[in-house]
This record gives sequence, C-alpha cells and structure tokens, in this order.
Amino acid sequence: MIKTIPFLMCSLVLLPGGTALIADDTKPDVAPVISRPGELIFADDFDVADIRSEWVPLHGTRWEIVDGTLRGEPSTKEYQREQTAKGNKGHSGGTPSSRLMVPTDDGIVLFRFKLTNGLKGAHFGFNDGTFKSGTGHVCRLTATSHQGLTLQKDRNAKLKGDQDETLTTSGFNLRPNTWYWMMLEVVGNQMVAQVSGGPVLRARHARIDRPKGQINLPTRGGGVIFYDHVRVWKVLMPRKAP
Repeated sequence: MIKTIPFLMCSLVLLPGGTALIADDTKPDVAPVISRPGELIFADDFDVADIRSEWVPLHGTRWEIVDGTLRGEPSTKEYQREQTAKGNKGHSGGTPSSRLMVPTDDGIVLFRFKLTNGLKGAHFGFNDGTFKSGTGHVCRLTATSHQGLTLQKDRNAKLKGDQDETLTTSGFNLRPNTWYWMMLEVVGNQMVAQVSGGPVLRARHARIDRPKGQINLPTRGGGVIFYDHVRVWKVLMPRKAP
C-alpha cells in the first residue's frame, strides 16, 4: 500500500516500510513515525517582508527575512561586550538564538534549516515557560557538524538536584552550508527526531510529558543559521500508554 502525507503544498510519498520517494529538495524527506498530523496550527514560508510576531529573538541576536528564508546572526560585538561586562557572557548573543511562541504539548514540528559561516550546531527543543514562570527547558535535539546528534531531557528548574540527561545519540554529523529537513514529534512521554539522511532518534522520559508553550531554538559556535518552510501540527492520533 502506498500512502501520501500532505506537507506544505505537496505530498510525501511513502512506500511500504516507510521508504520515501523524493525527487524535489523542496519537499520533505522525513515523515512522522509515532503520530499523524492533525490541525495545522502554525505555518511560515517567510514570503512577506516582516517577521511574524511568534518569532522572538533572544540575547540581542539579529534576524531578518532574506530571499524567502529566515536568517539569524549573532548580536553586535558592542552588545556582546556590554553583556559580558555585566557578567552575562553566557547570554550575550554570540550565536543566533530565538524562540517560536507556538504551543506544542502533543505536536509535530517540521522545517528546513542550514548552518553557515562557521556555525557548529543548533538546538531544537521545547520550553515549559521560563525558569521563573514554569519549569524551563523540557527536552531537545542537538544537531552538530562535529559531535553528531543528541536527544536530551533537560533539567526541571523547579526540582532540586534535577540534571540534564542524554537519552540517545548518533554519530551523524551535519555538513555546513547544506539544507536539511528536521522533524520533531512529541507525544506524551515520547520524543522522536529526524534529520535528512540521518537516523530516527527515539526517546521516552516522564519529563517530556509537560506543557510545552514554546519552541526553543538556540545555536552554538557563532555563525549564521537559516530556516524555511516551518510547520507545526497538533497530533491526530491519541496517546499511547507509556
């Protein structure tokens, strides 16, 4: 049986066993494995001049729409010096960082991204509010050009002694200046992450089953990141028991 899954303005064709037939690099080469897309709650192709309000720059980093993509670069050197002088070096904007304010309690996130200008890696994760308003970072995928892929449970900022925890890893490294599709699924206590050409990473942890009011998008190593074809869905299928 061959089935199609609608993404963007096209269809991803899946053969039995999940093999994808993709002839056009503007079409996703990843597809859900633990859920089905339901209501589309956010879509952005960066085809207008102004950045939508759901995108929130962090730490003085600079963002603009360029040729139908969202481009992020570090804060100015002056801003970094000022923050470092205040003792805030870790959040001085030396690498592009932002948040997408879209709730994804049980959801699917799809987009394309590219690391350029020496950027070493990017984090794609979820937050339960901030450290003051909620429990902070919940979970994330870290994708790098030199240390592979990592699915991580983030520490609960309100739970004394809680720590970050690596759930699963892969030695798959990103290539610089290369577009990749990324898909994240979060359903109950499960998280699944996929990157074009890489393995399917799966993890379970009670921490994942938290309200997730925003998508957290920091990076590492300076440089510039690009995003395109962003989609967020609620999941259609019901949760499975842990």
